[in-house]
This record gives sequence, C-alpha cells and structure tokens, in this order.
Amino acid sequence: MKPIKRRNQPQGNASNSISIFDKISSNPSFCRDEWKPSKDELEGEINDAIESIRFTVLSLQLKIKATDQYVLGLLDVVADDYRAQRPSGKN
Repeated sequence: MKPIKRRNQPQGNASNSISIFDKISSNPSFCRDEWKPSKDELEGEINDAIESIRFTVLSLQLKIKATDQYVLGLLDVVADDYRAQRPSGKN
C-alpha cells in the first residue's frame, strides 16, 4: 500500500489577519449599533432561553430515564463548570 502524499497548504499569516481586522474596525461603514434590548425584549429572550433549557433537560431525562435528583445533580455540575469559565460577554 502506497502512502498518501499531501501537498503543503499555504498557511495564513497572523499579521495579514490583524491588518484586515484593523481595516474593518476602522471603517465606519462596517460599524453597527450594539443591540440594546428593551426590558420586554430582554425578558422575552430570557424566558425563551429558559423554556428551551427546560425542554432539553426534560427530553434528556425521558430519554435516559433519569430521576429528578439525577438531573438536578447534573445541572449542578453544569452550573459549577459554567461559573469556572472565563466570562465571554462584554462588560
């Protein structure tokens, strides 16, 4: 069996990436207003997220036939892991 030969692919240069980013960020036509939701929009987004999480957890619970205690323990582990992560949002 003959080994597969792979051609070298050109690699991107970090300095090229930075200069493109600088061009985009300095161009006012690329600037977009940051989304600032109203209280009602924010509450709606939060409620939608909670409903989605509930549906996912219930589906998992039914699929693996887990007890409520098991699911609560699983959510506790996920919460601990989430708290241990670095924040990803903007301040």
